[in-house]
Amino acid sequence: MAETRAKRWTLAEVEALPYDEWTRYEIIDGELFVSRAAGNPHQLTVNECAYALTAWNKQIRLGDVLPSPGLIFSDADAVIPDLVWVSRARRATIERDDKLHGARN
Repeated sequence: MAETRAKRWTLAEVEALPYDEWTRYEIIDGELFVSRAAGNPHQLTVNECAYALTAWNKQIRLGDVLPSPGLIFSDADAVIPDLVWVSRARRATIERDDKLHGARN
Protein backbone atom coordinates (compact mmCIF):
# COMPACT_ATOMS: atom_id res chain seq x y z
CA MET A 1 0.00 0.00 0.00
CA ALA A 2 1.36 3.42 -0.97
CA GLU A 3 2.24 5.79 1.84
CA THR A 4 0.43 9.13 1.79
CA ARG A 5 2.86 12.01 2.09
CA ALA A 6 1.95 15.09 4.06
CA LYS A 7 1.91 18.37 2.21
CA ARG A 8 5.13 20.39 2.56
CA TRP A 9 4.31 24.06 2.88
CA THR A 10 6.53 26.85 1.58
CA LEU A 11 6.93 30.41 2.78
CA ALA A 12 5.18 31.73 -0.34
CA GLU A 13 2.12 29.55 0.36
CA VAL A 14 1.96 30.67 3.99
CA GLU A 15 2.25 34.32 3.00
CA ALA A 16 -0.63 33.82 0.52
CA LEU A 17 -3.00 32.69 3.30
CA PRO A 18 -5.67 35.23 4.28
CA TYR A 19 -4.48 37.67 6.94
CA ASP A 20 -5.99 37.19 10.38
CA GLU A 21 -4.46 39.20 13.22
CA TRP A 22 -5.48 36.52 15.73
CA THR A 23 -3.89 33.57 13.93
CA ARG A 24 -0.21 32.73 13.78
CA TYR A 25 1.08 30.63 10.88
CA GLU A 26 4.52 29.05 11.16
CA ILE A 27 6.26 26.36 9.13
CA ILE A 28 8.90 24.00 10.44
CA ASP A 29 10.46 21.57 7.98
CA GLY A 30 7.52 22.24 5.66
CA GLU A 31 4.89 21.37 8.27
CA LEU A 32 2.28 24.07 8.87
CA PHE A 33 1.54 25.03 12.48
CA VAL A 34 -1.46 27.24 13.14
CA SER A 35 -2.10 28.77 16.55
CA ARG A 36 -4.26 31.44 18.09
CA ALA A 37 -3.07 34.32 20.21
CA ALA A 38 -1.70 33.16 23.54
CA GLY A 39 -3.64 33.74 26.74
CA ASN A 40 -2.98 36.46 29.29
CA PRO A 41 -0.66 34.44 31.60
CA HIS A 42 1.65 33.76 28.65
CA GLN A 43 1.50 37.39 27.49
CA LEU A 44 2.32 38.64 30.99
CA THR A 45 5.37 36.37 31.10
CA VAL A 46 6.53 37.57 27.68
CA ASN A 47 6.03 41.16 28.85
CA GLU A 48 8.19 40.57 31.95
CA CYS A 49 10.91 39.01 29.79
CA ALA A 50 10.74 41.92 27.34
CA TYR A 51 10.98 44.40 30.20
CA ALA A 52 14.06 42.69 31.68
CA LEU A 53 15.70 42.28 28.28
CA THR A 54 15.03 45.92 27.39
CA ALA A 55 16.50 47.13 30.70
CA TRP A 56 19.64 45.05 30.08
CA ASN A 57 19.81 46.24 26.48
CA LYS A 58 19.65 49.89 27.59
CA GLN A 59 22.79 49.26 29.66
CA ILE A 60 24.84 47.58 26.94
CA ARG A 61 23.35 49.54 23.99
CA LEU A 62 24.35 46.93 21.44
CA GLY A 63 21.12 45.61 20.01
CA ASP A 64 17.39 45.65 19.71
CA VAL A 65 14.56 43.81 21.45
CA LEU A 66 11.97 42.70 18.91
CA PRO A 67 8.59 41.33 19.98
CA SER A 68 7.16 38.70 17.62
CA PRO A 69 9.45 39.20 14.64
CA GLY A 70 9.20 37.14 11.49
CA LEU A 71 12.21 34.81 11.52
CA ILE A 72 12.95 32.98 8.28
CA PHE A 73 15.52 30.18 8.15
CA SER A 74 14.58 28.74 4.75
CA ASP A 75 11.66 28.44 2.34
CA ALA A 76 10.32 25.61 4.54
CA ASP A 77 11.22 27.03 7.96
CA ALA A 78 9.70 30.32 9.11
CA VAL A 79 8.55 31.10 12.64
CA ILE A 80 7.32 33.95 14.82
CA PRO A 81 9.02 33.77 18.22
CA ASP A 82 7.52 35.74 21.09
CA LEU A 83 10.65 37.77 21.70
CA VAL A 84 14.12 38.17 20.18
CA TRP A 85 17.22 40.15 21.06
CA VAL A 86 19.55 40.76 18.15
CA SER A 87 22.73 42.82 18.00
CA ARG A 88 22.53 45.81 15.68
CA ALA A 89 25.54 44.51 13.75
CA ARG A 90 23.89 41.14 13.18
CA ARG A 91 20.51 42.68 12.42
CA ALA A 92 22.08 44.73 9.64
CA THR A 93 23.24 41.51 7.95
CA ILE A 94 20.08 39.41 8.33
CA GLU A 95 17.15 41.85 8.07
CA ARG A 96 15.33 42.01 4.74
CA ASP A 97 11.73 42.93 3.98
CA ASP A 98 11.07 43.74 7.66
CA LYS A 99 11.94 40.16 8.68
CA LEU A 100 15.01 38.43 10.07
CA HIS A 101 16.58 35.85 7.74
CA GLY A 102 18.62 33.42 9.81
CA ALA A 103 19.86 33.49 13.36
CA ARG A 104 23.65 33.26 13.22
CA ASN A 105 26.55 32.70 10.83
